[in-house]
This record gives sequence, structure tokens and C-alpha cells, in this order.
Amino acid sequence: MKKQNIFRPIPVLTRRMFHTNRGRNLVAILAILLTTMMFATLFTLTQSMSRNLVEMTFRQTGYDAQASLRGLSEEQADLIDGHPDVEELGRSIVLGPAENRGLAGQSVEIRWANDAYAEHSFAAPTTGQMPQAVDEIALDTMTLDRLGIPHELGQAVTLEWRKDLNSDEVTTADFTLCGFWEGNASSYSSMAWVSRAYADEMTGGIISTDEGQVLGLYMVQVNLISDQNIETTMDRILADTGLTGLEYNVNLAYTPEMGAMAAQESLPMYLGMALVFLAGYLIIYNIFQISVTADVQFYGKLKTLGTTTRQLKKLIYGQANRLCIFGIPLGLILGWLLGAQLVPVLMGSAVGETVVSISPVIFIGSALFAWVTVLISCLRPARLAGKVSPIEALRMSDADGASKKKHKRHLGTASILSMSWANLWRNKKRTITVICSLTLGLVLLSSFYSKNAAFDMDKYLADLILADFELSDATSEDYINNYDPHGTTLNDSLVVQMESQEGVETAGHLYSAQIDWQMDAGTLENVAAFYTEDKLADWETYDTAGAQALRDTLETGEGSAILYGLDGIPLEAITQEQYVIEGSFDAEDFASGNYILAVGPSVELETEYPVLPVPSAGSAVELNGRAYTVMAVVYPLNPVTGLPVQQGAGNKFNLSFILPAETFREQWPDHTLRKLFLNVDDAHIDTVQGFLDDYMDTTDPSLPVASRQSMAQQYEEQTRSSAVMGNAISVVIALVGVLNFINSMVTAIVSRKREFAVIQSVGMTKKQLNRMLVGEGLLYAALTLAASYLLSSLAVGVVVRAMVEGGFTTFRFTLLPLVLCTPVLLIFAVLIPYLCFRNLEKHSIVERLRME
Repeated sequence: MKKQNIFRPIPVLTRRMFHTNRGRNLVAILAILLTTMMFATLFTLTQSMSRNLVEMTFRQTGYDAQASLRGLSEEQADLIDGHPDVEELGRSIVLGPAENRGLAGQSVEIRWANDAYAEHSFAAPTTGQMPQAVDEIALDTMTLDRLGIPHELGQAVTLEWRKDLNSDEVTTADFTLCGFWEGNASSYSSMAWVSRAYADEMTGGIISTDEGQVLGLYMVQVNLISDQNIETTMDRILADTGLTGLEYNVNLAYTPEMGAMAAQESLPMYLGMALVFLAGYLIIYNIFQISVTADVQFYGKLKTLGTTTRQLKKLIYGQANRLCIFGIPLGLILGWLLGAQLVPVLMGSAVGETVVSISPVIFIGSALFAWVTVLISCLRPARLAGKVSPIEALRMSDADGASKKKHKRHLGTASILSMSWANLWRNKKRTITVICSLTLGLVLLSSFYSKNAAFDMDKYLADLILADFELSDATSEDYINNYDPHGTTLNDSLVVQMESQEGVETAGHLYSAQIDWQMDAGTLENVAAFYTEDKLADWETYDTAGAQALRDTLETGEGSAILYGLDGIPLEAITQEQYVIEGSFDAEDFASGNYILAVGPSVELETEYPVLPVPSAGSAVELNGRAYTVMAVVYPLNPVTGLPVQQGAGNKFNLSFILPAETFREQWPDHTLRKLFLNVDDAHIDTVQGFLDDYMDTTDPSLPVASRQSMAQQYEEQTRSSAVMGNAISVVIALVGVLNFINSMVTAIVSRKREFAVIQSVGMTKKQLNRMLVGEGLLYAALTLAASYLLSSLAVGVVVRAMVEGGFTTFRFTLLPLVLCTPVLLIFAVLIPYLCFRNLEKHSIVERLRME
């Protein structure tokens, strides 16, 4: 028998209606495309941010293996390596830190390592190879630059290091460069790989299992087969190998805290997704609502022919799915491309080279979210189409529906404006939807702008830098080996050259020394009263050694004092009125050398405290055999006092004091300058920067230089990265709102062609009709702007003010984006009805009266 093709009316109707309503479909596809694009952008940013944060943590911790152990024997490492849960084991033997003068301030560890350890430490040679011969070495490019060695294989390298860090005996070793790789500025330490033969020669073949002994310390990195349940897996490995006594460290990148931080950083993205969903829903719902209203008579006729409610819903969902087929794929592509451009901006200077994720989650998640948004937007229009009866369908027009409510008739002449107002509310739901859609974008734009405008450059820089240029001794930034008070970086020649540069307006100097100090009874009493048992217990949760040092000092009175010698810029900065916590500062008396300033804790400024953990203002203290009077207690400004302690100072609890630089030099004439501060006029900033760049290239690449200009650039990066997403989401939502407005106005006018022809036939002029339509647009704009100004004022004045309180911000009430958008919205409100009217007038009144 010949197989008969079964006629399926709903798919046929879906296809034909789709081809018939091309203009309306284009608007819907554009709305779906924009919605999908923003979902894809946010998914790309979320996935890329998580990946970059993990990558950044890997580089900061120095390796990407799941766990590490130190202080074990080679035999114990072999047992771990043989476990079935271990994929690969990286091995390393530590010799000691390099102490070349050119490496001051940079930690370089001399080690032997196998290929796995080097690979997972981001320190595998990309040019050349790992050392094989006893005199070979592999270094990163940062270390080569600091040593002044070209990036060429075969170069001679000389390193100085000590086998015993408690001894002054220095070992000098000559090597030949056999490999190098790009340096990692975010890592805590650089690696200098030597051969196993050299390591065995230096250690005598003895492996150290004592973590307190650096030479010969054996370390391993454990690469597991799975990233899941790392601690459980490591415990099982140690139990199976009989090494339960060994302690291991899980890589920070795999800890729950890292996951929590990634989730916190991604929170704005999730909020953005919610806003995109809302904006997408508003426009797509409105499009389908208008579509159902426009085609309601058609649906009524289908019902007359026997079409069921389920079939009508299937018809609308079928059209929605066809629109998704066109809008979603293009939105995914554009969204990923936009996300790829925004990832480096969003991450700012947090990582060196950003990675853009191409995870399937981005495309599957974005497509699913966009599709669900479309389906939810179709729920109510589909239900309305399914419920319509043939009789009601014939009565319905552009209004909300066939309302039976009787309206009171008003006597008198109707004005054009009153007619516009009446037309606006013929379809209340559509009007409210359009106004909400437009208002949402404008309120968000105002809120994000005011939040970003609250960033305060002066506050940001005050916590980081005090002058246009700050030069430091190389060891002053060494938080591992600590500060050497007899450094050579800021030599007299450089200081003279800098201070004599054209354009230098003011200068300042900072010296420092650290001494043992037997605290007096008054100071101990203040310290004990401030650091209560509750505060000590809280301190112990994150710094056990520091809390114990304070307990020891409270028992014995033995502590240490850090003495800073200041003049010029840093002294003027730290003695500003807002930073004087107790007492008062007199520059003339302070210069006499009989007074000192005590540096207090990081307390809340402008808050009074009954006691501070330092000698009280007016009390006498003895430091280094000389008596002083405490003039005032000052706030610890980070550029002045946030510095590493002195080498060999020990781990005693310490307090900081400030002396005049001249008085300091009298007591410690052999201590070199620690920091040099310079303020330069704007015309010579680039000249001084050029001199410093040339000096670092030709004379001393280890010179640490901080400039206000570079800090300001960093500030701009941070501001830009935090502003980009908020503004991007706001602009897209505002565009969606404008698109919604355009679609609503065009549909409302086109659907009333015959109605306009009727009122023109009874005497309304073209000019009056045009004014009525423009009036509708202006009323849309007026209602939107009224709601936007009211809600934006509340959002900025209440919500944003609370969000930006504290930190590097100063709240400023502003509605600038709303002010700038006002004329744009008014232009659209006039232009769109006018263009629609021009298109309407292409057909004569008679032609429009004959239209079905």
C-alpha cells in the first residue's frame, strides 16, 4: 500500500506565520540575541575569572601540584611515588638562597629538581635544558636581568650563597647557563636549578629531614590522579605507605577558601545574570504579548475551526523556538568574543597573562539560560492565546482586552494631549512593561556610575605612596631575608643626583634601626590594657607566633623598638592633624632632638580610645641609652612604617618610634638611607622618570622605584575593571529598553492604521494626528524619566552610599548618566512616532479603511 503523508497543521502554521511576520521576528531575534550575548559574556567572565584566580594562586604559591611535603627522606619519597593514587612526584633538594648584591630584594633559591618539579613550579626551561653537568645552571629571565647577564645559552653565571645561614662564610660558585625561562613576578621566589651532581657535592650526599636546616632539605610535590578529596587521598597515601607522621600542605588553589573567594568574586556576575534575565523577560514578553494581541482574531478563527488550547500554545512556542534558532547561536558567538575582550580589563593587573576560558559550560549554560528566558516570557501570552474565544477575538483591539467596565463620559472638547494620554493606557500592561524596561536600565546605569565615581584617588594613593617618586634600598622590600641597614642601593651619589634633578620641589628621607628594648612599666601597662585576653585569643587564630611574642613580652618586659629617622615629606605626612591620635605635634620642639613620636596601632581614625598600646603622650622613654619625651602618638602610615623588620632582629614583640633624621644619624652614622622621597613639578615628571629608567637599565636594575604616576595607572586599572561589567550590563539593558519602546510604539501605531483612517475621515488633520502620536511618545518618555529620577535618587542616595562607605571611596551624589540620557530618550520619543507616521501616510485614507 502507498504510504500517505499525514498533514500536521501546527508545524505548517508555525512555519507560515514565521515567514509572514518578518519585521516583528527581526525585533524578537534581536532581543534574544542581546539577551544571549549578555548571558554568554557573563558566563565567559565568570569561568575565566575562576580560572585566572586559580592560575594566579598557582603562581603565587609557586606550584600547581595538589600537595607538597618537606623534610622527608628520599626513601620515603620513593614509597609515596609508588602509590597508585599518585600520578607523578616532583622532587627537589634545597641548597640555599643566592645572596649576590644584584639580587638584593629578590629571593632566588638554589636547588636541584627533577623535570616534574620544575614543570609544575612554572620554572621549566623554555630555551635550553635542565642542568646535567656539575657546572651547569638554569635561571629565569628576571634573575638574569638582575645579574646583568644576556639571555643567551653558554653565559657565565656566578652565584654567592651560604651553606649555613647562621655563618658568615660565603660560597662562591661559577656556572654555565644551560637553560632559561620567562620570570614570574607574582611568585614568592625565583629558582636557580643546579645539577644533582653539584647538589650532592655541596651536601655531601646527606639529605636533611630537619626543616630548620636549609642545606640538603628534601621536598616533593605530589601530583594526584584526581583533584577531588585531596586531604582524604593524601591521608590514605600516607597511611598505606606507613608515613602517617609526615605533614603535608594542600595547595591553596585547591582549598575550600579558594572556592569561596572565586564565588565571592563572581557574585557581581550572578547579579548581572539576574538583571539580564529580567531585562530579557521584559522585552521578549512584551513582543509576544503584542504578537498575540495583533493576531488575536486569527487565533479566534483557528478556534472556530477546532484548534485546541494546547495546539495554540504549541503554535506560539514553536515560533519562539524558531526565533531562538536564529538568535541564540549568534548571541553565543558575539557574547564569547565580547567576554574575551573584557577578561583582561576585568582582571586588571592581577595576573600577568590572562586566560580566556572556552569551557562548554559557557555555551551550554548561556544557551539554556536564554532559551528558558524566552520560554518563561511566552507563558502568559501563550495562556492568553489559548483562552481566547472566537466572539471575544473579533471584539479585541490594541486595548488590554474586551473590557466590560463602563467608563464615565466627559463633556467638552478633547485635546490632543488628552487623546495621547488615553491611548497610552489602552494597553496598561504594555505601557507599564515598556516603562519598567527603560527605567531598569537607567537606574542601573546611574547606580553603577555613582559607585565608580566614589573611588577617591587621594585616599587610594595616600595608603600607598606619599610623594611623586619613592626610591628604596633593595633589601627594604625583602620580606624573606628582611632589611639590611647597611645597604648599598641608595648610595650618596644617587641621592645627590636625584635631589639635584631639575623640577624637584621637595625631598624627604627615611632611616631605620631596630634595637632590643626593656619596656618601662607604663608602656607594659598600656600594652596589657589594650591587648585584652579576647584580643590575644583572636590574634592567635591567625598569627600564633606573634601572639606568643606579645605574651612573652608582657611576662618579661623584653621587646624590641624600631626607630625611624624622618625629615621632609614623610615627617610632614605622618604628623598631619588627622593622623595624630594622641598629643600634638610641634615641628620646632621636635627638631631639638629631645622628643620622639610613638607609632600607634591601625585603629579607626577620629575615634577616641581609653588606652593605646604605646607609651602615653608626655611620658619619658629610654631608647639606645638616651632619654626622650613622647610628643604624640601617630597613625601608622603604610609608606612609612609598613616595612620589613631588620635582619637579625628576632621575633620579639616590637613598637615603633620616630626621631628627627639628624638625631638618628648622630646615633647610627653607619646606617644607610632606607627610602628617598621626591616631589617633582608636573613639567619634569617624565624627565625624572626617564633618568630613573636609564639608571636602572645601565647601573642598578635592583633599585626599587615607586611613582605616583604608576600607582595612578594601577588605580585606573582597578577602577576600570570594576566599572566595565556594571556599565556594560546597564548599557545593554538600556538598549533592550529602547528596543522595547521602539517595538511597542511601532506596533501600537501599525495596529491602529484603520482607526487612524477613521478619525482622519471625520476631520482630524495630518498635523493633529502626528502631534497625537508624538504626544504618546513624549508621555512614555516623561513617565520613564519621572520614575528613573525618583528611583535613581533613592538607589544612589541610599543603596550606593551604604555600599561605598569606608575604604578608598568618597560618596558623591550624582545622576549624570540620567541627565545625559534624558535628551536622547526625548529625541527617540519624538523621532519614532514621526517616522511611523510618515510611513503610515504612504497609504491613502481609503486604502486604510478597506484594510481587514
